[in-house]
Amino acid sequence: MSVIPMSVTWSRTRAISRTELRRRWRAIKANPTQLLSLAVVSLFFLPMAVGIPAGAYFGGTYLVSGEVSTPIFRLRQLSVTLWLAAAAFRGFATVLDPDRRDGLLTTISHQQLIAGLLLTEAIIYGVPASLVVAAAAVLFAVAVGSVLAAPTVFVSVGLLVSTGFLTGIGVALLIKTGGARSRLLRRFRTAAGVTVFIVYMGVFLTGSVGAVLDPLYVLFTPTPLGWLGELTLVSAGIEASVLRGGSALVVGIVGLGVGLPVINRLVPWFWYADGPEIEQSTSSSTGDSRLSGLLPQPMVGVVTVDWRRARRAPISLSYAVYPLFLLMTPLVQTIETGTVGTGFVLLVAFSGIWITGVLFTLNIVGNEGAVLPSTLLASSSGRAIVGGHILAGTLVGLPVTAGAVVLIGFLSPLSTISVLSLTFGTLLVGTAAAAIATGIGAALPRYEAVSVSRSRKAIIPSTLAFIGYSLVIGIVSLPLLLGHSRLVGQWISSIAGVSPVSVGLGGLAATVILAAAFSLVSALYARRRVDRFQFD
Repeated sequence: MSVIPMSVTWSRTRAISRTELRRRWRAIKANPTQLLSLAVVSLFFLPMAVGIPAGAYFGGTYLVSGEVSTPIFRLRQLSVTLWLAAAAFRGFATVLDPDRRDGLLTTISHQQLIAGLLLTEAIIYGVPASLVVAAAAVLFAVAVGSVLAAPTVFVSVGLLVSTGFLTGIGVALLIKTGGARSRLLRRFRTAAGVTVFIVYMGVFLTGSVGAVLDPLYVLFTPTPLGWLGELTLVSAGIEASVLRGGSALVVGIVGLGVGLPVINRLVPWFWYADGPEIEQSTSSSTGDSRLSGLLPQPMVGVVTVDWRRARRAPISLSYAVYPLFLLMTPLVQTIETGTVGTGFVLLVAFSGIWITGVLFTLNIVGNEGAVLPSTLLASSSGRAIVGGHILAGTLVGLPVTAGAVVLIGFLSPLSTISVLSLTFGTLLVGTAAAAIATGIGAALPRYEAVSVSRSRKAIIPSTLAFIGYSLVIGIVSLPLLLGHSRLVGQWISSIAGVSPVSVGLGGLAATVILAAAFSLVSALYARRRVDRFQFD
């Protein structure tokens, strides 16, 4: 019986890091989207690599000339900002969840794996950052005329970024461990993640970053995190507290030395967590019994499986939230002005239609994964699969969409009849969108899993399916949306001599015709595709 080596050696650390670097590069090369994203990020990094040293030089010039009225306060704020940025944007994003983790832990100790992963992070992010900080430190020293300023700035920034990085990892591991071990946290982790994401996007889109950072500045600037900024002033020969600066240096070094063992203790709690035993809820069986009285049993089975998969792996439906990004800016404008425009109502209606149609239907064959053969061999498979996926999405999406359109519509300048006709049209087009998506998904399937986050993969619809579906839904929804648009409705009514309500009803009729034609052809094609499916 082999024994796992517990000691951490440089040779094994280097081997793990080299393997992880190769794996990440191969994953990026295999995904053109990630490769393009890396190129875009590199383009943004180049101006920063030049701007940060230049900013350090001009900042040092302003400090020496006395143009900065409160240098101690500004340097403390800058120090806290660096620490928070390292914790939030890199440390918190790194949860030390490597690929094939369980297999690695059968051959090496968790301490050795942690060391290799940290070395990988240091190579990918630490080396470029160190070069930029070194250039900034040298230019700052030239500007203030002090040789001591260069190593002081470099060490101070290094301590801030390193301790912030470790703090972010620690907080992330505590949250992940709680979600893995606690039954309560595991049950509500999806809702908590969605809430955090909405708050995160709202803070940036509403320009409330300052309101969030101000309390953190008040909390952290009087601590050693802020005092490290004073150490820079001391090295530049500007009046500041030597005692606070020296104390901050000592605390930073001690914190870095303590942080590594703490991470070493937290990581095994997450990696070796088996998870709580979660009793199966009876809600799904109750839902099954209700649907069984209305639908054929094979179709009920498809609906139930779709909902169960969504509960177990909600990240597999992450693509469905894309339209919500389009709603962010209009929502912020609506909140700031206190008025609901007609355009916002129409955008909510279209987003609801798009999401309802795309939930479970844009990859009806590929979504089955390993159980595809048994699914296709089932009796009435085509009718059950197509109809079940349509119902799974519409039963969830239509009530939410209709409620949002009615609520926002009555707050807008639209008349009551226009709101009701728009809601009715939204319900019809939402149902048709799900049927349309089945045919497009059957024609353009995706069978392999792709990366949807740093450490998660899922089978999602293909890019061509998204494009084709969006074009068709846009064509089908256009008459309904234009007919209920205030500007277009008034323009058509002035030309045709009819009321705006009649224009809206005419747009509804045109959309109903288009939706019926497209959905019927698409659903029939999807059913035929499933019934006649052949494995290569």
